[in-house]
Amino acid sequence: MDYFERPLTLILFVPLLLLFVFTYWKGKLDLSMEGKWDRNTKLANDFKTNFRFLLKKIAGALPFLSLSFVILAAAGPGAKHRFIPDETYGIDIMIALDISGSMVNSYDFLPNNRLSVSKKLLQEFIKKRESDRIGLVLFAGAAYLQSPLTSDRLALTELIAEAEDSSIDEQGTAIGDALILATYRLKKSIATSKIILILTDGVSNTGKLDPETASFASKAYGIKVYSIGIGKEMGQYEINYDSLRTISEQTGGTFFRAESPEDLEEILKEIDDLEKDPLPSKPTELVQTHFPDYLFWAFALLLLDGALKIWPLKEVL
Repeated sequence: MDYFERPLTLILFVPLLLLFVFTYWKGKLDLSMEGKWDRNTKLANDFKTNFRFLLKKIAGALPFLSLSFVILAAAGPGAKHRFIPDETYGIDIMIALDISGSMVNSYDFLPNNRLSVSKKLLQEFIKKRESDRIGLVLFAGAAYLQSPLTSDRLALTELIAEAEDSSIDEQGTAIGDALILATYRLKKSIATSKIILILTDGVSNTGKLDPETASFASKAYGIKVYSIGIGKEMGQYEINYDSLRTISEQTGGTFFRAESPEDLEEILKEIDDLEKDPLPSKPTELVQTHFPDYLFWAFALLLLDGALKIWPLKEVL
């Protein structure tokens, strides 16, 4: 339970609690159990007397407890559930993020590095795509799947936050392997649009497959590749942005250059605007009510109170 339709109704607990405390303080919690007329009595052992006294106290508290459940029921208790629209009709996106050493050791994105800036902006990008499924591939000298296509944005942002250059032991930049792995995860998708978003600052210098060959597989499955070349050409590391441009053009995507954090932010905004679901549907919010459960316990306690007064707390005349 995480929701009340009428939360102000809970204020009624204040006078109810005050009434209970006053009744208990005056020693009249079991007043209804006492009679003032003459009646036949018989001695009882101490255990029976104490047990009967305890039952009187419990019976005296039951109406207050029952009223508590009535107040809770009147407040409209329930739980909110948020449902994402049918995932098969949105846009499926696989993000391939380069986490090689050059993404951390370059000095053109100071005071941060290329990887930390990319991670922060990708997290913001993911939060905007509310009706899409998104997956994540990390690559350096090899490519590894970190998350299949999912609507769990919180898990994705946490995975991106934890990505470091030390997450992959193999050195180098295997763009082709990352591209073919992302393609493999998208090939069975029946989404209206399938996209690979690849961010890298280097040239593909290792791996089992070159980027151009991998892009033919992407094109065959109707997958567009948006590639972003990160960083300035400072001669510190080898680069080959022509290769990225080629694979984007072959698949119907676009190549972008990001020489600063501001450039990368604008590029991700542009991609976000380019790839919109033509018929976006908002997540559905369903409220599940729990008030019948509270009414059940309210009546159950009243029945128990009545049963105790009939037996074993029945007065003997």
